[in-house]
Amino acid sequence: TDDHLILAAAVTQDGNDYHCFEPMMKAAVTAVEHLNQHSKPGEIGTILADAGYWSEHNLTLPGPVRLIAPGNHRDVNRDARDQPAQGPPQPDATPADQMRHRIRTPEGHATYKRRSATVETVIGHIKDQTGLRRFSRRGIKAAASELHLAATVVNLLKLHKHTLHPAT
Repeated sequence: TDDHLILAAAVTQDGNDYHCFEPMMKAAVTAVEHLNQHSKPGEIGTILADAGYWSEHNLTLPGPVRLIAPGNHRDVNRDARDQPAQGPPQPDATPADQMRHRIRTPEGHATYKRRSATVETVIGHIKDQTGLRRFSRRGIKAAASELHLAATVVNLLKLHKHTLHPAT
């Protein structure tokens, strides 16, 4: 999120992330629904995902609006610069062509560029604030528990920082 709260986290041993998109999106939606029961209502804006999540399935899933990069960061930037798009995509375009069009619009490209300031920053927070650069326990369940603990620590530090009031 823009406030760097971690809504969902998972550990996988797979070489490609595309199959993780749906469960992570559903977990994030569930987390926001739970948060809305206990705080000021909010919603998921646009989900930003890199090319590792690119698949027809992920492009067409029901759920929040998303921008999934069709290629690496350099290619996305080049396409937005050299082949900018305007307005909505053609109604008869394939889901892949619709996404390529949306990410080449000035609005879509500016939104996608926020990914480095939101997602990548949070990964840095986990590494720096918790010291989690590699897992210390073996097995996927043990690694997942370490990641969830680190994510909880990062979230608690964020909440503490944002709810601190100076003594009067």
